[in-house]
Amino acid sequence: MSIIERVADLLGSAPPTHRKPSVTGGGADSLEPNRIEPAAGDISRRFDPAVESKEARPTRPTSTTTRTHRVDLDRLRRQSMITPDGERTPIAECFRRIKRQILTNVANPKTGAPANLILVTSALAGEGKTFCAINLAISIALEMDHTVLLVDADVAKPSVPRTLGLDAEKGLMDVLLDRRIDLAEVLCKTEIGKLTLLPAGTAHQHATELLASDAMRLLLQEMAERYQDRIIIFDSPPLLAASEAGALASRMGQIVMVVEAGKTTEAALKDALGRIEPSNVAGLVLNKGEGPGLGYYYGGYG
Repeated sequence: MSIIERVADLLGSAPPTHRKPSVTGGGADSLEPNRIEPAAGDISRRFDPAVESKEARPTRPTSTTTRTHRVDLDRLRRQSMITPDGERTPIAECFRRIKRQILTNVANPKTGAPANLILVTSALAGEGKTFCAINLAISIALEMDHTVLLVDADVAKPSVPRTLGLDAEKGLMDVLLDRRIDLAEVLCKTEIGKLTLLPAGTAHQHATELLASDAMRLLLQEMAERYQDRIIIFDSPPLLAASEAGALASRMGQIVMVVEAGKTTEAALKDALGRIEPSNVAGLVLNKGEGPGLGYYYGGYG
């Protein structure tokens, strides 16, 4: 039985969940306590290789200035999220299991996009991808041998800074739009020692084209290769709701698909998986089940 069939069976058999109102007032994918929850034209002439070659582009300035931001750990606890000083909870244990597969793939990379570029997405909105992306990032940041860059790539509806209790203005979109802005200028180093955040930045009507541009390709290369121990996790828009997700997914080494028990249909899941490269799917996370943790399925799709 394939992973899709197993998850579809679970989706079909999962009892309806009785949800309490969110304590965060519309936080990361409508988070709930004690429950996993886990959009063409000419953008800019500098992105047109026919107008300007890569050699003609000015190089980015080099900066090592990165502000340190305080993460609201109490806010994370109220959302049942992992914290550095947290107890050994079922949620923490679930993400320990998930990250082991992710890190194994990083240590044993395939040909193609770098395995340390990891996309967390879902078929539909509200399935918990942001919750899972943040928890996965924090869990990996607690490793002895890895640092984590968490990228808020849901550029139309960014929520990662708000969930962490951070204020952020400039970010990914600003770096892509203005080569005078160095990546280090917009990074938010957090009190969680090995966790750094790249906010979504200024909203742009051509976000999809920006994410599919050569500038984005070069930025991803820089992210993946500058630090050998760095894991880069992207909180992506839902695959069936925004075109940015497909542009991002085509450049990722690993994809984690978040599925909501009792809500995501088999048709929606198949449609979403049909829009990405199946061999890059590291696993499916089954969220919002009735149990204390979450289901994780990984491997090939037969």
